[in-house]
Amino acid sequence: MSSPPGLPEFDLPMIFADKVAGLGFQSGVFRVALAASVAGVTGETEIIKSGYLILSPEGMLELRSQVDQLLGELERRGLMNLKPAKLDG
Repeated sequence: MSSPPGLPEFDLPMIFADKVAGLGFQSGVFRVALAASVAGVTGETEIIKSGYLILSPEGMLELRSQVDQLLGELERRGLMNLKPAKLDG
């Protein structure tokens, strides 16, 4: 399967996640635990582990920079509002 537009060609498996199950820093690297919500056999939603993303501090900063750019572009296009309606919850 080829990579989506804008991504380099890598012959690696893809991991789906719609949740960050945890984030930690240990032994000089960030570990991001990813999980996904799936419908179980009974129809109830359950959370399953999907994988880990392990990043050096430099890799984490690069990821944050690129995510910030992407979120800014989505907000500019009106697809996402990053400012809460009210700050007092």
